[in-house]
Amino acid sequence: MLGLRTGDPRDPRRAPPRPPVAAGSRAVALWLAATLVTLGTVAALSAQALGHHLVLRTDEEIEKYRGVQLSEAAGVPGPNGRPALDRSCLILVLDSTGRVTGRYAGAPGMPSFPSLAPARLAALAARRHPVGIGGTYRALVVRPRGPAPDRDRTYVVIARSMADAHQAVTRLLRAEAAASLVLLAAVACGARWLGGRAARQRLDAERRLREFLAAAGHELRNPLTTISGYAQLARIGHPSSERMREEAFGRMSTEVERMTSLIDELVLLSELDLGRSLRVRYVDLAELCRAAVTAARDCHPEHPVRLLVAPGEHTVAGDPLRLHQVVANLLANARTHTPPGTTTTLGLGTEDDHRVIEVTDDGPGVPDALRARIFDRFVRGEGASAGGGGSTGGGGSTGSGLGLSIVAAIAAAHGGTVTLEPSDRGAWFRVRLPAGP
Repeated sequence: MLGLRTGDPRDPRRAPPRPPVAAGSRAVALWLAATLVTLGTVAALSAQALGHHLVLRTDEEIEKYRGVQLSEAAGVPGPNGRPALDRSCLILVLDSTGRVTGRYAGAPGMPSFPSLAPARLAALAARRHPVGIGGTYRALVVRPRGPAPDRDRTYVVIARSMADAHQAVTRLLRAEAAASLVLLAAVACGARWLGGRAARQRLDAERRLREFLAAAGHELRNPLTTISGYAQLARIGHPSSERMREEAFGRMSTEVERMTSLIDELVLLSELDLGRSLRVRYVDLAELCRAAVTAARDCHPEHPVRLLVAPGEHTVAGDPLRLHQVVANLLANARTHTPPGTTTTLGLGTEDDHRVIEVTDDGPGVPDALRARIFDRFVRGEGASAGGGGSTGGGGSTGSGLGLSIVAAIAAAHGGTVTLEPSDRGAWFRVRLPAGP
């Protein structure tokens, strides 16, 4: 019986991948929910703060009328300078049963004051500060001044209407609601754009991964095909074929070295992508560049190399093996894509607390079609007329198209950058690395 393997895309138990559109919609919903919660919290806190402030201010206004005379309540200022009633103030005179015996209002048409039972009146009179009554008024209940018998049988209620305060809070909430709608619309647009960008980035990453796998498979297939062909030639047992077998074994060895180098480059790029730690130590770039130039001159005398080192210290904190690989790859790139006799210049200096490594040549330069993706993986130029392409990590060229991408990955792992600068003649690569302490 045939069964489906685990992870097989045909397996019905395997959940289908969520499309980027759904992920973008989810991001928009999360942003909107977070914004709504934030705005609601801010609106509630601001309304509460404003209401508390207005209550304190109302209580201060009520305290001004403590001990007021009835003549003053009627609008005639007393000898002690207490003010007349304003439009939001209400003073009631109640007997011991809670019946209103006198009413002095600052403005006509004020809301009716709730009735108070005798026990409630006595309890409020014992309080020293105003309290809220009926949700409409803040009030202070006091005993009137005068002879003890009359004072014990009556109460004076000094109240202020909270209608203006409630209207102020309502206006604040309406203004916040209007601002929230605008902000929500902006957040929705921004979240939708960010979600779309994230979806596009995922699609682009998947596309680049597929292209990388396809290119890597193609590059590995070529040497394997060559090895397979020469292995079949090596099987011929006739004595006259001995020379051909030796040649076949030699070609197979070359292709194995090429495939091994390619695999090493792929492993290195994967480790750099995963952020594997470098063997960091203090590196003298001047000494490193001299060693790289000496090796290039000895191995490839047909390509002259000049070394220009600016005066001063050129120390960085980094992995010496990987930094040597940066210089070797740039020199190999120039050597691979320029004709014999082309002069390559390796320069080293300091700029804005960064060590700068420059590799220039007087070759044909980089085609405009390659400049934008010169540091992408498996990007190669056509022959010696191209200024970009790949080189092996050790400086020799396999044509894999990984050399400059390795340079960019190593520079980024050291906190630096590599750029292809505009140039009237030849290629001009510039590496900037943070200077060591």
